[in-house]
Amino acid sequence: MRVCFHAPLLWPLWSDGKVAFTGGAEVQQARLARGLVACGFDVTVVTCDYGQAALETRHGVRVLKSYRLDDGLPGLRFFHPRMTRTMSALYAADADVYYVRGGALAAGQAYDAARMRGAKFVFGAAHDHDARASLPLLPNPRDAWWYKRALRGAHTIIAQTTFQQKLFHDEFGLSSTLIRNLVEVPAAAADPGREAPVVWLATYKPAKRPEWFLQLARALPQHRFVMCGVVPIWPETTQAWEEAQAAARELPNLEVRGYLDQAQVAALFQETALFVHTSPVEGFPNTVLEAWAAGVPSVTAVDPDGVVGRAGCGEVVETQQGLIDAVRAWMADPSRRRAAGAKARAYTLAAHAPDAVLGQLDEVFRRAAVASGR
Repeated sequence: MRVCFHAPLLWPLWSDGKVAFTGGAEVQQARLARGLVACGFDVTVVTCDYGQAALETRHGVRVLKSYRLDDGLPGLRFFHPRMTRTMSALYAADADVYYVRGGALAAGQAYDAARMRGAKFVFGAAHDHDARASLPLLPNPRDAWWYKRALRGAHTIIAQTTFQQKLFHDEFGLSSTLIRNLVEVPAAAADPGREAPVVWLATYKPAKRPEWFLQLARALPQHRFVMCGVVPIWPETTQAWEEAQAAARELPNLEVRGYLDQAQVAALFQETALFVHTSPVEGFPNTVLEAWAAGVPSVTAVDPDGVVGRAGCGEVVETQQGLIDAVRAWMADPSRRRAAGAKARAYTLAAHAPDAVLGQLDEVFRRAAVASGR
């Protein structure tokens, strides 16, 4: 069975470090694509042109390129090269099922390609805002219209949490299937009880509230703090990245790094005492799952489906002072960190490990393929 992932920004993950950029949706799509190949699927990814060959193969996945992000004339490039080359690549994929993760124009494009090919379209939510009728992440009316059209035409909508399922039902009148995010659980667990830094890992942008972590480092000079993540590219601002670098020059207990590939992320969590996540709105953060998979508890500003409290994976905070108080208490209690880290790892093994997630996705895609009649 042939599946096509339309993931415009995925190639950097498979560029062998040549392009230092990634996002949570792309990490999930890369993991799912590799996993489906191992399950016997024929998988194609359509992604933007970052200088790679027109046809590449990575991890058994066929990769077709579409357009360069900087190509074309303003006002015209939406039509060419962006739309023309994207639709050409999607059509060439000739899949039984087309899949997109995240509410954006890409969903509309993949939906139309599926219709042209007589195939089915499956949508996967990447953020709670994907399920809100106001679509806060899609200010462009054209993109919002295209996304809503794809959402209503999807054979299956996949939600990350039961909260998203409720949102899709209440705000769009649409049913959805719950499939948790996939996380690769390392063979060895970290020891969060030992002397190690507090870690933040996200994109350096205002929506992630990196300033909360900077204030945390200022408030607790007795502990070490490490900040890592993606530096935004144009048209987003790099102000948060610059402010973090300035803070690191001022604070001896703060280290600020840029982009880490997946191997470096795994190594980082093996040397972490506590993970901090400051973004107030998410889907189900990959970084939190990666910390839990390594056996590291978290102090977070979000609690998807109440898992943090219910499974005992850490603590949820609502204010900046609450974050400072919580981290101070957790860092004073190594045994508490070890116990919560063990619970967090057990939770990810039960609910987010590849076997459970890929089995559910396999079923969804096979039902869609049968429905297409191809």
